[in-house]
Formats: sequence, structure tokens, C-alpha cells
Amino acid sequence: MGLKRTGLLFYLEKLYSVLVGAGFVLVITRNLRPSEFGAWSVVSSVLSYASMATVVNYWVTRFRARGVLESLTTGLTLSSAFSLLSMALLWALSGAISSSFGVPYEAVLLSIAYLPFLYLNGAMYSALYAVNPPLAAVSEFVFETVKLLAALFFATTARVTLITAMLSVLAGHAGQTALLVAFTRRDLARRPSLEIAKRILAYSWVNALGLPASIVAMADVPLISHFASNRAVAYYTVVLTFSNLVSYSSTLGRGLYPSLLQSHENAGERVEEVLRFTLLLGVPTAFGAIALAPNLLYLLNPDYAVAGPALVAASLASLVGVVNGLLADALQGMERRDVELLDPAALRGTYIFRTVVVGLVRSVLGVSGVLVALFLTRGEVEVAAWARASWLAAEAAAFLMLYSLARGKVSLRRVAGSATRYAAASVPMCLTAVYINPWRIREAFLAVLAGGAVYFTVLYLIDGWFRRLAKTALGVLARR
Repeated sequence: MGLKRTGLLFYLEKLYSVLVGAGFVLVITRNLRPSEFGAWSVVSSVLSYASMATVVNYWVTRFRARGVLESLTTGLTLSSAFSLLSMALLWALSGAISSSFGVPYEAVLLSIAYLPFLYLNGAMYSALYAVNPPLAAVSEFVFETVKLLAALFFATTARVTLITAMLSVLAGHAGQTALLVAFTRRDLARRPSLEIAKRILAYSWVNALGLPASIVAMADVPLISHFASNRAVAYYTVVLTFSNLVSYSSTLGRGLYPSLLQSHENAGERVEEVLRFTLLLGVPTAFGAIALAPNLLYLLNPDYAVAGPALVAASLASLVGVVNGLLADALQGMERRDVELLDPAALRGTYIFRTVVVGLVRSVLGVSGVLVALFLTRGEVEVAAWARASWLAAEAAAFLMLYSLARGKVSLRRVAGSATRYAAASVPMCLTAVYINPWRIREAFLAVLAGGAVYFTVLYLIDGWFRRLAKTALGVLARR
């Protein structure tokens, strides 16, 4: 399957997960007390820390994409060991976690059952993604579907509780496991390799270096809560509901990384093509979120309409972040020095290490900007807006660093031309949406449909690349 079709499948899966996730959350939130829902959030955070060792799966993808058939079973062996260790540690701390955070003890114990699925599914997914990304996307469809069906089963046959909600998610993981086993059954027949295991463990120090970046980035909400207020946190986080829609366009490029691992032929052209394809939806989504910022936030709650400036900054940051993510994937995909047996310390000279450092710098700059916003502004809306603007500045700095690394390998001249035409087509789209001026959900859907029609019509007239893409897509549909 081509890069565009693979990306489109991942994008559809993301939209599907959003819709199914909304249905799942609706079922859960209408039945759980706020204290139970909060306890579930705590359990999710604990599981995030307990599953950090899944970073080794990064190398499962790289080795499998390059034809090392023992990568999966070796990764599963390592994942099984890490899973058992994490389960033992979580069981030992279960009492302390329950008493410290007010989480029911049985919920903490049930969370231990998640760990084998998180570790083993991660290894199988990483190997499958390396050689057949579309099937990896299908496994995500199954996870979301089984999770929702299990929740509906409990909602209709029993009372929905914290435990049954957790069992629903566990059922989703189990369904995904069954499908991943079926998809990777040939690789599962291979014996693990001690040599590959040693290389994975030795090289994973680079990925472990990226963990502090995630920890630093998660400090923004506690800082705003402590130095401002939880209402400022609400303004700061609620905008993600719509700015994340911009980020979802990055899934259109999910096929790029494994493709580059397998072959470097025409690598620069493939990167440019994927960037143009990704921005095809990323640019209008960002423009739409900016043009309708107060309206969209009003749909969630009229009190949030004042947070429009925060949504503007968050949407632009997401758009730059999409480009950054694809540039990082391209650099890591084109890195070849780890193909041969390599001294782990020598990874410091690779693009793998450099992109991790860029991520760490981005997180430090973003959180530093949040601190500056907290000390220089007073209003809750202003704090949220300037804090989001700090992440926009951090993404812009990350873009400059990544582009300096990619220069000579990737040319953005044609991408910039396409992005300019996308922006030009987005202007009449936004004018159409603003004219409709949606303040109700059905009006918002009308604005999306009408604006989308205007955008693609104008773009068809002014952009030859999109015209060729549209004709090819229509030709494929006609033949089928």
C-alpha cells in the first residue's frame, strides 16, 4: 500500500477513535461519580510510568524493518521480563498508591493486569508497523471497537462502575492482542536472538534520554494550577479539544518512517510528498480553528468562549508540531549508522540522538515560557493564552533546529509553495464559516461541510499537485 493510502488509513482510524472514544467517555462519565473518574485518571498516570520500559520497542521497529526476523520474539522476550518486573513493583506499591491517592485497592490490583498487554502488544505492534503499517492501523480499529462494545455490554447488563470501566479497556487490549498474534504469527515462530537483545538494550539509552522530555512537558498543568488557578488550567487545557484535530493530520504521514527504514531511494522526494499530503488537511484545520475559536469553545461551554486567543496559539503550535514530527521521523528513518554493529556511545553522532535532544530542548523552552507567562501576567485567560504562545515559540525553535539538521536531505521549497496555496484556499473557507457563524452543534457541522467544499473547490483550481491527486483518487474509485 502506498504512503498516501497508508496515511489516509491511519487518519481515518484516528477520526474513528475520536468518535468511538467520545461514545465510550459518554457511557463512562454518565455512570461514574467524579471521584471515580478521577481515580481512573490516577490509575492511567500510574500505568504510564509503569510502562516506560516499552521504549525498547523503538528498536524492534528499526531492526524488523531492515529484515531482522528475530526482532519480534526478541522484543517480546524483553517485554515479558520488563512486564513481570513492573507487575511486581506495582503490586508492592499498590497499598501505598491506594491510600495516598484515594484509589480503590481493587482498582490498583486490576491495573496490574494491564501491564502484560501494554508491553506485549507494544512489541507486536512495533514489529507489524515496521513491515505492514496498514495492518497495524487495523489493530487500533479493533481496540477501539471492542472497548466500546464491552462498555455498552456492562451498561446494559450491569451497573457501570470503575472496575467494569477498566475491564472494558482491558477487553479492548485483549482484542487487539488476538489480532496482533494473527498478523505476526510467522515472526512468532522465530527464536529470540541474544545478540539482538544485547543491541536493543545497549542502544535504548538514547530513547531513555527522551523520557525526561515527557516528564518536563507534563509540568505545565501543575505549575499553572499552583501559581494561577484551576480555572486558568481549564482555559489552558480545553483548547486541546480542537487544536488536537490539527495534530491528527500528522497520521497522514505514519507510513513514512518504516518506508525510509526499508529503502532510501528517492527519500527526499518521499518526505516532501508526505509533508504536502499532511499539510493538505493540517493547514485548513488550523485556519478553521483560528477563525471560529470563540464559536468552537462556546459549544463546549459558554464560559470558555473567552479563551479564543489560547486556541489560536495552540492551533498554530499544533501545525508547526506536525511538520516537526515528520522531519524528526524523516531524519531517524534516513539514519543508517545503526545498521551495522555500533558502539552504543557512537549513537551520540546520529540523527536519532539529535532529534531526542531537540525534543528535550523543546520541552524545556515550553515549560520555561509557561513560567514566564505565570510571572508576567495576572488574568486567567491571559495566563492560558501566553502559556500556549510559549509552546508555539518552543515548536518554532524546534523547527529551526530540525530543519538545520535536515537541510541537504530535504528541500521545503515546493512544500512551502503548496502550503501557501493551502493557506490561500483556506481564506474563502474561513469567510464561509464565519458567515455561517455557528453557535450550535448542527450549525458547526454545516460550517465544516460548507467550508470544506469551498476549500477543496478553490484548491482544485489553484493547485496542480492537488488536481492530479484528486483525479487519481477519482480514477481509483471509478475502477473499483
